[in-house]
Amino acid sequence: MAGTEHSGRMLITQEDLDLVASTLDVKYQVEDNLSGGRALYSSSITLTNQCNVQLSHAIEHKEWSIYFSHLRMVEPSYLPADSSVNLEYAGISFSHLNGCIFKLSPLRSFKTLGNGDTVSFKFNAQHYSASRTDILPNWYIHVEGLEPRIIKCTEGESLSFVGPFTSPKQYKRFDYVLPSGKRRFDIYQPFTPELRFSRYPEVKKETEHLKFVIPTPAYFKKGEGRVDVTCGDWSIVTIDDVFSCEAVFLSEKMKLPVTQESAKLVASPRHSIILRKNQVKPVLEGAPDHEAYEVEVDPSNESVQISANTSAGVFYGIQSLLSLASESGIVPACHIQDVPRYPYRGMHVDVSRNFHTKEEILALLDTMAMYKLNKFHFHLTDDEGWRLEIPGLEELTQVGSRRGHDPTENSCLLPLLGSGPFPEGLGCGFFTVEDYRDILRYANTRHIEVIPEIDMPGHSHAAIRAMRVRYDKLKSQNNEKEAERYLLTDPNETSHSFSVQMMAENSMNPGLESTFTFVDKVISELKAMHQDIQPLRVFHMGGDEVPFEAWDDSPACRALVDTKKVAALEDLMEYFVTRVGRIAHQHGLELGAWQDGIVVKSVGPYSRSKFPNNNVLVHFWRNVWESGQAYDAHKLANEGYEVILAPGTHLYFDHPYEPDPEERGLYWACRYLDTHKVFRFVPENLMFNADVKLTGEKITKLDLQLLRESEDFTELKKPKNITGIQGQIWTELVRTADQFYEMIFPRLIALAERAWHKAPWEDVDPKKRKPKEEEDWSVFAHTLGNKELKRLEAANISYHIPPPGARVSGDGLLELRSCYPGQPMSYSVDKGQIWKPYLQMVDVVAYDEVLARVSSHNGCHHSRVISIPIQVYPASDDQNN
Repeated sequence: MAGTEHSGRMLITQEDLDLVASTLDVKYQVEDNLSGGRALYSSSITLTNQCNVQLSHAIEHKEWSIYFSHLRMVEPSYLPADSSVNLEYAGISFSHLNGCIFKLSPLRSFKTLGNGDTVSFKFNAQHYSASRTDILPNWYIHVEGLEPRIIKCTEGESLSFVGPFTSPKQYKRFDYVLPSGKRRFDIYQPFTPELRFSRYPEVKKETEHLKFVIPTPAYFKKGEGRVDVTCGDWSIVTIDDVFSCEAVFLSEKMKLPVTQESAKLVASPRHSIILRKNQVKPVLEGAPDHEAYEVEVDPSNESVQISANTSAGVFYGIQSLLSLASESGIVPACHIQDVPRYPYRGMHVDVSRNFHTKEEILALLDTMAMYKLNKFHFHLTDDEGWRLEIPGLEELTQVGSRRGHDPTENSCLLPLLGSGPFPEGLGCGFFTVEDYRDILRYANTRHIEVIPEIDMPGHSHAAIRAMRVRYDKLKSQNNEKEAERYLLTDPNETSHSFSVQMMAENSMNPGLESTFTFVDKVISELKAMHQDIQPLRVFHMGGDEVPFEAWDDSPACRALVDTKKVAALEDLMEYFVTRVGRIAHQHGLELGAWQDGIVVKSVGPYSRSKFPNNNVLVHFWRNVWESGQAYDAHKLANEGYEVILAPGTHLYFDHPYEPDPEERGLYWACRYLDTHKVFRFVPENLMFNADVKLTGEKITKLDLQLLRESEDFTELKKPKNITGIQGQIWTELVRTADQFYEMIFPRLIALAERAWHKAPWEDVDPKKRKPKEEEDWSVFAHTLGNKELKRLEAANISYHIPPPGARVSGDGLLELRSCYPGQPMSYSVDKGQIWKPYLQMVDVVAYDEVLARVSSHNGCHHSRVISIPIQVYPASDDQNN
């Protein structure tokens, strides 16, 4: 790079760098996922200089560098073992900093780029990249001594610098050879308009086709007549002030006054919504009664009565009433007797990878309550960020909650996941103690338990760096004893292992006593935050994806073996989790963990007796059918753990809705996960859900038989230990509020349906189940399209809108369908200049192409636009299951 000439030397100024950043054109293209086998794919980067500031290899021997986030390891045959890998033909060097951060620098062989000049180079990366959102935004250019600048063409959410995915070698994921010599191919193709048309429910106009309440009540009987709670002098009546908090909640939602009366004084219930404490018997055998409720809507005396044993029960009765009244305030005569299927109905949210604000969390909690979910699993820490203020450990948020350009990570973390060079905005943020307590208050009012997760011992880079900064600061003040008090790694260690996410220095050291002092401190502060609002019941320690080899060279860990505190290095994880369990128990808490924090693959769970906690809650997530851990949920339940089903194949909402390169999401557990797949999850028979392999090939009877005959097979002997299900949103690729909500909704509504209501088809033999399940799905999808999505819009919650299905008849008539019938659709015959509402089949024979889309009811959001060539499509089998 060369800039202004001063005294015979070329100097680069900030103005020059700003100009380069605003004009440099970057193109990233996935070239081929298939030729390198399953382990590698190839991509290319093209740089084009579009200004008069020359790009040379150096300025006064100071290199310029481009920093970028990349989800897969670049040139994994060399990095991260080598410090860099040089592409001499292009004059470019790649190096890996940590995690997903890479640096692209010029070599001396780099040819100066003048205005209009281009350099292009190919490189290999690990695994595959089959989606536009795999490529992260906000690449930036830096010269020592100057402020870094984001390269404008990579800035923001458009990802316009990413090339198209037009061929199978770009949007398919792998071609690999099995040990048997057989080759396996990714069979997924992006959905065609006609394939979508065949997958979507046939439109039914009858309103009787809709569900009155979601999740579906255990018993619902519609009567004759209706009441209008918006007309007249309606009020909310609490009997003996038992459910006063719930009455206030209902009052705020329906804008009605609250009156309090004694049971003896309620003589005339006319125009009253009465909240009454009655002994409600569950209509499901064996169901717990503490969340049961009953609703009676009586047009004869124009009253509504909600009865329950507990405040939680009456709250769910209120939610059913709000659902009945959501369209116009007119409530049909009905009798509801209801109780949930599972006591644990949860949603997990990661705010570490990308921060999401208190306002976003509160809106999510409100919508969770609308659909009777009652557990909020709050993932507050990870490698990429620490998001909760801990009094006395200010560095956790001063350093660990900020990301920016600081290769030393002394002031902030690296700008992971495309957060850009400045420690503000995207990727930065945390909840103060009072923010967190506000969230607790909001959740508590809605009968949602908050389960905080502090991920450990792995996924702890943010905490480790923050405590290392604290250590260095106090040591410089000659306060070494205090400096070491909360240290999480040995400062003298030089070797680092890398996690699955390419992160070094990510695991707390179980050989250091200071590690457990830190854990105790964090738990103490969490408990204090909860105490007078919602007493903390469960401390979730994470425990997932630990690179155990990180401890092999630790003197402190080896000392545990030498002193016989640990039998061998491979027992360090058990030592860590059981000791954290004891710390939690000393605080009167139960323990939570992810499956791989408790289960040793090919061995089984740690003995439940090693934990003194009254309960140990384990979230089962690793269930890729070929992985050999599909039966871990059974093993855990049989061992006495409380198991929450959170399988990646069905309940990981960070996965795409379609197998299309334009859909946002990761796809490690399955290529796509639409609302229908969440809806058809069968919790009580996990192998009923074994549908396809990672390739998309159907799992056959032989495959299932082999799974059953494998060493991994475990019969479930204690089904009562499986107490619920939970959806997950991880936010590596989720940066904005709209993206956050769109990945969660409407999948969360299908999750709530399965968590609360057991469908009759779930117990039907799989051969006969599909027609009944499809009929139920059609009703559910119609209810979403005609009612529930309107409720989300009224709450200002955006949601994912699948593109329309389409087919063209032989005589040129266009027919459209939406995934959720009832949503508005439109089409354009002039390349999107004018959009016309689609109301019935349209004659399009005169056009070569028609564009189509689906919209929200309020017209604020739209699906991806699809192009429909005007021709008759041949019949197509659904190879995408």
